[in-house]
Amino acid sequence: MDLSEIEFPAHSAIFHIIKGLLFNRKISFQVEYLFDDKNDRNIPIQNQERLKDRLFDKIKTEYNARLNSNTEASPYQFTEEYKKKMYIGDGDRENFSIKKFQLVQSMEYDQELSDFGGYYGVYPLTFVCDQCGDLRYLSKKSIRSFNPNQCKRRNCNGKYEQLSIMMYCETCGNIHPFYYSFKDYPITLLQPSKDSIRTWKVRAEAPNKNYLDVFRLQCNHKDPHDMGPYRHKKVISNADPGKMRPLTVTEGSIYIPVAETSIDIPTSPDISIDDLEYILLALSLNKFNFLKDLDFTINLNSIQDLYQGYHNETTKKLSFKTDPLFRGKSDEEKEKKWKENYFIDRIEDILNDLKGRYEDEETIRELNDFTALLGKLGFEKIETISYDDYINKLRDPYKRSSKQSELNHIRKEYYIDDVIYIPQVTLITSCYGIYNGINKFYEPGFIPHFEPIWEKRTDPKKGFYAYSYPYQTEGIILTINKKRICEWLVGCQIISNVPQQIEEIDNFFAKMKENPEIYQATKTLIHTFSHLLMRNSSVYTGLDLQSYGEKIFPTSAAIFLFTTSSINIGGLQFIFENEIFNWFENIKFDVKECTLDPNCITEKGACFSCMYVPEFVCGYFNKSLDRDAFIGKYRFKEGFWC
Repeated sequence: MDLSEIEFPAHSAIFHIIKGLLFNRKISFQVEYLFDDKNDRNIPIQNQERLKDRLFDKIKTEYNARLNSNTEASPYQFTEEYKKKMYIGDGDRENFSIKKFQLVQSMEYDQELSDFGGYYGVYPLTFVCDQCGDLRYLSKKSIRSFNPNQCKRRNCNGKYEQLSIMMYCETCGNIHPFYYSFKDYPITLLQPSKDSIRTWKVRAEAPNKNYLDVFRLQCNHKDPHDMGPYRHKKVISNADPGKMRPLTVTEGSIYIPVAETSIDIPTSPDISIDDLEYILLALSLNKFNFLKDLDFTINLNSIQDLYQGYHNETTKKLSFKTDPLFRGKSDEEKEKKWKENYFIDRIEDILNDLKGRYEDEETIRELNDFTALLGKLGFEKIETISYDDYINKLRDPYKRSSKQSELNHIRKEYYIDDVIYIPQVTLITSCYGIYNGINKFYEPGFIPHFEPIWEKRTDPKKGFYAYSYPYQTEGIILTINKKRICEWLVGCQIISNVPQQIEEIDNFFAKMKENPEIYQATKTLIHTFSHLLMRNSSVYTGLDLQSYGEKIFPTSAAIFLFTTSSINIGGLQFIFENEIFNWFENIKFDVKECTLDPNCITEKGACFSCMYVPEFVCGYFNKSLDRDAFIGKYRFKEGFWC
């Protein structure tokens, strides 16, 4: 295997080769540097400012939550001095940027620097002799002349192998390679059992030195951003020193990429980013129906045209001078009339009303992403095909009748409102940070050690960034009956009444995040549904589970499943056209049984055997999953399908 050049498919790079991540090819490597995109092979991001705002808010929320955490599940106890130094505020938005990979088509003939995506190096630089246990710590310089095939100790014919162990502090989040030293004496590692790390011991080859348990050594919680002498580093946590936990280096462990997939909604030059979100929300809530009476098409394109006309200063000045409507009026009256001409006054009233009622920005973005997916925003609308439309276009009456019967069954048994196929959509998957160590998503209240991707680790205030990869793919949307979800919430005694009118139901879902219990229950239901469908799709598409991605919309009661590579396009279309009925029928078996039952269903209702998928497939780190949402015996008082 040639380890001088390693290639990664672009669609998986977000989860494998972000700066600082580890990957394995015989031995372990770390990504040291990535070039900025200069080849212009990426699909352009249409609305980078919207994406930037979204990712920055996520980074700020997750990192500050870690800094402030002092709970039983996450007793980090960071010092006030360290929190003040590291806190991310709104003013840091200017120091945040979005980068894209430098995509490389082929490196076989052209060896120019611009045709490489970046650099990587061996990591950790710790090696041990397989016979005598001689332990060596190398530098990036010394490894170039290091011969792993010959032990450096006399009379030993052993070979060196990489010691793929890292030490992790669960309190402060610090991680460093396995290390022990005593003056300048050689160090020996004793490994009675290579597979049982707890049996390992080290010894300095010095007089009167015995083997000791290196894992008993404690972390003193020193500042990881200070590259000075260890003794002078400041302590960053008020917690007592504690043992470090050994972790085996494997791909996707130790440093876990945190990714987000979003819809690329086109920019609107004459509308501010903040107003754009509320305009999109108003479109999804049908708040601009007054324009329909004025013969306007109600979509983002129409609203943009009105704003463009309103902001045209040349036309405005000419109208003020020549149009009889503005003669004899004061400047204030002219401005008011000009705004009325383009209905901006009525639009602003609607936006101000929504701003007072919907304050959670991420909820608004979620609603808008879903509206865009449905192709309701104008401006290069996304093409969608509902299952009803697909059936109606079938020429064979027998097949049409059969498909309609299957759809009616799915709607009745699984409470599905609609199944929609999207032949092509532009998605953006972004890695905006890394979880250090272990992500105990299965523990209630756990806050992981989230770390932004710093421009310069020794000086965090230099800023941070995210890597984004835009790509085109296909997908399937499944909308779940909102009224049935409300009935289920009543049956679970989470709410007391079922909203009756459509507008009332839509408002209930749009403001769902204001009640954490309602939102969490709905999210668990929809997310579990999503995993059931993903885990069954491979049977019908021939694609590996790792080829899929998901995005759930609790506030829209919808699931969006998609393929993560354009190479695999066509698999979901095959399900849509041929296997919808079988796809749904098989998931009922997965809900009822798990090989680890009764422990699984009585404890959390989700495990690696029944519900979990690889973390780069699940957009939510396998959190908010529970089969009992559909069964209703343990944590939910009613099952959604019971």
